[in-house]
Amino acid sequence: MSEPATLNVRVTAQGMTVRYEYDLRVGSTVGDSPPLEMEYTVEVDPGLVKGCRARIDEALTKAAAGESDPEPGLVKELTKWGKLLYEHLFPRVQGNVAELVTRLRASVGPILVRTNEQEVPWELLHDGADFLGLTHDLGRRLMGKRPVVGGRSISGVGRALIVGDTLGDLASAREEVAKVAGWLGGRGIECKVLLGQEATLLDVVTELASEETPYDLFHFCGHVATGFGTTGLMMRDRQLLGEVVLQTLSSRGAPPVVFINGCASAGEGEVANMCMSFMVLGAKTVVGTRTDVADEGAWQFAAEFYGQLLAGKPAGAAVRAARVALRERPDAAWASFILYGDPAAGITKNVTAGNPQPPEPPDDDLTTALDPDAQKLMRRVRASAADRAGVSSVDLLQGLLGEADIRQRIEESIGADVMEALDQVIHQVLSRSSSTDGSSSTDGSSSTDGSSSTDGGSGMDGGASGTGTAHGSLLSDTVNRVFADAATRAAADGRNMVSTADITAAFVAVGGGVAARLLELCGVPLARLLPDSGTGTSGQEVPAPDTAALNGDERLPMDDLSRSAVGIVRLANLLADTRGEVIGTYTLLLAFGAMGSEVLRRGMHEQGTAGERAFRQLSGMLTPRRRDLSPRVHDVLDQARRHSAAGRTSAGRVGEAAILLALLEDEESSGRELLRKFGVDPELLIQAVSRAR
Repeated sequence: MSEPATLNVRVTAQGMTVRYEYDLRVGSTVGDSPPLEMEYTVEVDPGLVKGCRARIDEALTKAAAGESDPEPGLVKELTKWGKLLYEHLFPRVQGNVAELVTRLRASVGPILVRTNEQEVPWELLHDGADFLGLTHDLGRRLMGKRPVVGGRSISGVGRALIVGDTLGDLASAREEVAKVAGWLGGRGIECKVLLGQEATLLDVVTELASEETPYDLFHFCGHVATGFGTTGLMMRDRQLLGEVVLQTLSSRGAPPVVFINGCASAGEGEVANMCMSFMVLGAKTVVGTRTDVADEGAWQFAAEFYGQLLAGKPAGAAVRAARVALRERPDAAWASFILYGDPAAGITKNVTAGNPQPPEPPDDDLTTALDPDAQKLMRRVRASAADRAGVSSVDLLQGLLGEADIRQRIEESIGADVMEALDQVIHQVLSRSSSTDGSSSTDGSSSTDGSSSTDGGSGMDGGASGTGTAHGSLLSDTVNRVFADAATRAAADGRNMVSTADITAAFVAVGGGVAARLLELCGVPLARLLPDSGTGTSGQEVPAPDTAALNGDERLPMDDLSRSAVGIVRLANLLADTRGEVIGTYTLLLAFGAMGSEVLRRGMHEQGTAGERAFRQLSGMLTPRRRDLSPRVHDVLDQARRHSAAGRTSAGRVGEAAILLALLEDEESSGRELLRKFGVDPELLIQAVSRAR
C-alpha cells in the first residue's frame, strides 16, 4: 500500500522569533525499507506569518462577499502573499533548506502536513509556479496530546446526516441542504435532513450516536460560534455541538466523512478547531472552510468533492480536483477549503469485516448477468450518469479508467500529467452534459422535449435506447452494443456472466463511441485499453475502429457557403468539440440560434408569439452566466463598454470593434500571444480596427 509523503512541522518559540523544524518523510510501500528522513530548521518571524495570513484571509473574505475586483486582481493578491510566505518559511539561505524545497517540488504523490500550528495557510503557499493546494493532493493533521478514537473505514457512502440553518436565519444554508440532499439522494444514498427547529443539539447527537446503521457522512452548513474559549457548531437555541458533546460518540465514532461549511470552521490560533474535534472522534476525512464562502461556490465545491470521492478518488485528489474545477470563480471558493486527514485515504480503502460491501443493485437495464467486478464497474458508471437521462460511452470510459490495470497501462503510455488532463476533459464533458437545459446524455440524439446527447443521433453512435430504465437511466446505442458484444464473448468462453475484461474488449471492438475521440485527443489509441495490444478475452483479434472511414478525415469544403453559414458550421464544430461529440442536428440548430440567424428568426416569427418565444429561448441557450467568464474576459467587456461610452466606437450597442480593441489592448492577454504566433502585430491590428470603426 502506497503511503503519502509526510511533512512534519514542529513550531517552538525562540524569543522574538519561532523555530520551524521540518522533517520530510518520503512515502514508501508497506514492507519496504524505512522511509527516508531528513531534518531542516528555519528561524521564522511570527509577525510576518500572521500578517500574510491576515492579508490572504482578507482577500478571500472580500471575494466571497463580492467586494473585491475579480481575477486577475484576486489571483495576483493571493499569489503575492503566498509567494512571500513560501520564501519566508523555506529560505534558500538557511542551512540545507534549498534541498528541502527541491524534494518538495519533486514529490508527485499526496503530501500530509503534520504540524502543531494552525497559522500557515499551507494550501495557498505559492512556490513560484502555482499554489501548493493546486499542485499537490494536500492534507493536514494537527499534532495533539488528546487520545484519538480509531474510527471506522467504509466501502461506500450509504447514509448521510445533513444539518443546516439551525437558527432559521440562513436561507442560503437551507438551500445548500436541499441541494446536497438531492444530489446525494440521486445517487442512492439515504439522507436524513435536520433543519431549523428539528436541528436541536439532542436530536443531532442522537442521530450521530445511533446504534442502528451508522452515518457515513455528516454535512453541516450554518453558524460556527467562536470566542470565550469555546467553539462549536451552532444548533437550535444556540446550543453548541463542540468537542465535549462529541465525546458521546467515543464508542460509535464520528462519521468517516465530515464536511463543515461555516464561518471559522477551520479557524486559527486559540480557536479550537471543529475539524480537529471530529478527527479526534475518529473521522477520516474532514473538509472545513478557511473563511466565509459564497453560497453558490460552497455548494459547487461540495458537489465536485463528493462526486470525485464517490467515484473512488482519494480525499486529497478529490479536494484538489474541486479546487481546479472552481478556480475561475470570482468568489475564490476554491481557495477557502481545507482538507484535514490523510490525503491518500478514500471511501473504498481498508474495508473491515464489520463493514461489508453493500449489496449490488439489480441490473434491470441489462439482459446479461454481470460478475462481481463488472457489477462494481457498472455502479461507478451509473453514479457518473445519475444527473443525465442516459448512460453514455463517456460514462463507460470513465468507469473503465477506474480499473487499476487499465489506468496503469494508459498512464504508462501518456504520463501522469496527460492522464490527469484526460480525467479533467472527461469530467468537463460529463459536467457540461449534466448542466445543459433539458434532459441530456452524452451519447447523442436530440429528442422532442429538447433533450440532447452526444454519441450519435445524426452523429456517429446513435441515440439512447429505450431498452431498460434501471436507476432512471437509459443505455445509449453505443453502450447497448458494447454489452451485446460482451455477452457474445462470455458465451463463446462458456460463461454465463460478463466480466470487466469482456466489457473492455467489446468497448474497443464497437469503436468506443465519442469516448474514443477523447482518448484520441490525448494521444491514446483505443486498443490501449486492452492488455495485449488488441486481443480480446478469448484471444480474438479486436480490430481498431476506423472512425475516419465513416465520413472521411479531410477538412469539410466550405468555399460554397456564405460567410454567415461558415460561421454557423464552425460554431457548431466548436460546441461539438467542447462536449466531446460529432456535430449533430441538435448542435447545428443550436449554432443557428447562438449566431442570431436572421433567416431562422424571420421564419420562426411567422408562427406568431410562440415562434418569437421559441427563438428567444433558442438564441439565449448559449448565453453565458457571469461565472462562465474568466475575470480577464470580464475586464475586456467592461473596457469595451467604456470605449463605447467614450465614443471610441460606433454609437449604440457595444460592437465587435469595441470588444476586439479591449481584447487587443490587454498586453498580458493570451490572445495577443496567439496573434504573434500567427505572425500578426497586435499594435498594427489595433490601429487598423480603430481606423475602420
